Amino acid sequence: MRNEIYLKVIALLLLTISPLIAQENIQLSGSVSAPYLEGASIHIINSTQKTGTVNSDSGSYQILVRENDELLFSSVQYKNVTILINSEIIEEGFLNIMLEEDLNVLAEVNISNINLTGNIATDISKMEVLDDLPLNISFGAIKDIPFEADINDPSEGPRNRAFESNEIMKPGVNFLALPGAIAALLGIKEKPKVRVYKGPAKTSSEQLRQLFQEDFFIKTLELEKDYIEDFIFYAEDQGLSNLLENSNKLVLIEFLMEKSKKYKMQLDKIN
Repeated sequence: MRNEIYLKVIALLLLTISPLIAQENIQLSGSVSAPYLEGASIHIINSTQKTGTVNSDSGSYQILVRENDELLFSSVQYKNVTILINSEIIEEGFLNIMLEEDLNVLAEVNISNINLTGNIATDISKMEVLDDLPLNISFGAIKDIPFEADINDPSEGPRNRAFESNEIMKPGVNFLALPGAIAALLGIKEKPKVRVYKGPAKTSSEQLRQLFQEDFFIKTLELEKDYIEDFIFYAEDQGLSNLLENSNKLVLIEFLMEKSKKYKMQLDKIN
C-alpha cells in the first residue's frame, strides 16, 4: 500500500516538472549563408524573449531559445526570415539559414501625357494657351469651364495671362513664395499659426530607458552597468536621435546591437 502511494507521488511530480523542463532555454547554434555576406551584420533576434545577437565573420551564431519561440533573421540588404522554433530544431540544436538579397526596384512612373524636354522655356512654349479668357472672370467660373486638356488630363488647367503678367512670375522668381501669392490673388487669408508647447524635450537616455529595461543593455547588448550611459552618448553621435524620432522599435534594436558591438571593440582597444 505504501509503495503504491510512493509511485503515485513520483508520477505526479514527473507530470509537474516535465512542462517546466520543456520550457528551459537551450543554446541554439547555427550558420547564416547569403550572397556577399563577408563584412555584413545579420541580426538574429528572439522576438518572443526580446533577446538577440549578430553573426560572426564566418556567418555562425549562437542564441538562447525554447520551443515555440520566433527567431527573426534581419538585415538591411537581405530579406527578413522568421523561423518558429519547434521540437525538431530543439532536438538537433542547430539551424542553418540561407538569406536572399532584397532588391528594391522602382516602378515606372508616368508624370503626365506631355513630353517634357527639361527646358522650362521650351516646354511652356509647347503648351496650348487659351487666349480669349476674360481677365475679370471669377475663380469659381474658371473651375466649371471645360477645356480641351481636361479630356486627357483632369489636372491640367487654362493658361491665366493675368497671373503670368504678375511680377512674381518673371525670371529669378522665388517659387517658394507662389502658394502665398496665389492665396493673395484669390483673397484667401492665411490662418495664423498657433505654437503648442509640448513640454521640455526628453534626452536620448530618457527615451531609451522608457523603451528598454536595464536588463536589455546588460544581457542583450552585453554592456556593464557602469558603461550604459557612456554607450548611449556614443550611439547618439552615430545617429540615435533620428532613429528615436522616425524608426520603429525593431529597427532601433538592430541599430543598438550593431553599435554596441563597435563600442565594445573600442573599449577593448582602450583597455
